[in-house]
Amino acid sequence: FIPMVEEQKKKLSDREMTKKAQQATLRMAKEWQKSKDTTHHAIKSYDDVIKVDPESDEAEQAREALLNIAGDWEKKGQKYAAAKLYKKLMVGR
Repeated sequence: FIPMVEEQKKKLSDREMTKKAQQATLRMAKEWQKSKDTTHHAIKSYDDVIKVDPESDEAEQAREALLNIAGDWEKKGQKYAAAKLYKKLMVGR
């Protein structure tokens, strides 16, 4: 019984750590998204957040951010880059 309780505590701790890391990664990605020179870092970070836990609230925020980036690119005439990002979002990676 006791080893199972310890294992459950560890899993909870791992989940909490994952969530905190996802949230920190989202914060950094949002900063990188502000500059076109670092947008590629933002996209990679958003992808990482999604891959870790695709069903999380953080993953949903990351998908929304990627959709916004694609929309911005489309408005700026960067159709190929926008289409590539839209496709990535459609197929779920």
